Amino acid sequence: MNYRPILIATVQTVGLFVAGFVIPVLGQMLTLFTPIPLIILYVRHGTWEGLITLVASSAIVGVLGGWQVAAILFLSFGLMAIGTGEGMRRQLKPEQTALLGGLLPIAVLGLVLAFYIARIDKNPIILAEEYLRGSVAEAAKLYTSMGLREMAATVNAVSDTFIHYLVRLIPGITIATSVVQAACCYGIARAIIMRKPVTDPVPAPTSLVAWHAPDSWVWGLIAALALIVVPREASRLTGWNIAILFAIVYLAQGTAIVEHYLRKVRINTFTRGLLLALILALPSIVFVIALGIVDIWADFRKVRAPVLKA
Repeated sequence: MNYRPILIATVQTVGLFVAGFVIPVLGQMLTLFTPIPLIILYVRHGTWEGLITLVASSAIVGVLGGWQVAAILFLSFGLMAIGTGEGMRRQLKPEQTALLGGLLPIAVLGLVLAFYIARIDKNPIILAEEYLRGSVAEAAKLYTSMGLREMAATVNAVSDTFIHYLVRLIPGITIATSVVQAACCYGIARAIIMRKPVTDPVPAPTSLVAWHAPDSWVWGLIAALALIVVPREASRLTGWNIAILFAIVYLAQGTAIVEHYLRKVRINTFTRGLLLALILALPSIVFVIALGIVDIWADFRKVRAPVLKA
């Protein structure tokens, strides 16, 4: 067993994870990419090397910040890296790899949370609402003590209605966020691996500009929209949670279409990145999602295989 890549990946993993606690804003953004060194090691050197690195990284973080912080690293970023790495080693499709990497930590953390809630015997929705109300009150108190009274008033303006719906949309938001993070880590890790493809098998070639979700997934979106119009809150909230997931899927598909046309007119990489960031940061993001949905029938990039007629 080659311990040099294990040592390097351990240092990188701990560094990215700890950055979120010591560097404001930028460090928290870097923390989101913690799975990348683990994914690269897992794919290039094997399962055992990846697991050893994950355990070593978690142990170091545990010494620095306690077992709770180590558990976050292991159960969230670590499991995401394992799921994504395993998907790449098995040469799954990009959407399958992102789903595996994003859903694995959610499933395990869900089981842990279910066990905890069962032990304390409390309604999880009420528990989450109480936590959010307490967080809002603490934030308002902090801003007041700092003399930022306008900011404190803004925080206090957060209504019970907002908290009510936010708590009930947490499942969709959490799953969507996790899958997006896994997809980003997958894309970056794959690009690094393909620069020096020493693995066997080599990850299957793919490109964002040619990617599209399976067309059959649109039925899930249709089902979600149907639930939203049902005059029952439980059904509407279920529909909205599902719709959030499909909004992310078709946002990615719409972004691929925009990227395709930006490349077609030969705009350089830096400018393309700025334009995409601007488009996705404005209300035009709704247009991008709609573009991804329409692409199911329009096939703007002509990336789907032609249907053979009898």
